[in-house]
Amino acid sequence: MLSVVKVQGVSMAPRLKDGDYVVINRFYSRIKVGHLVVVNHATYQHMIKRVQKINSNGSLWLTGENENSVRPEAMGWIPAARILGKVIFCIRAKPE
Repeated sequence: MLSVVKVQGVSMAPRLKDGDYVVINRFYSRIKVGHLVVVNHATYQHMIKRVQKINSNGSLWLTGENENSVRPEAMGWIPAARILGKVIFCIRAKPE
């Protein structure tokens, strides 16, 4: 199943900008380092981040692409069960 998620904030800029949309696949087959994912973080709620590492139990170490992003150390390892979907493409917001 596909879902559309609106990008809010600048943590993934310049790749994803505030107001863009991403289409996610909720039934992904595999997550790899480098993939963009949407997670439901226990503290920060819904976040779009890049997978930086995957440990042996399948938990993810995520990062943003902007210096204003929440630091990976603050997020900690994210259990795979918290993944809402893998980003499959982006729809750019209309330029002003």
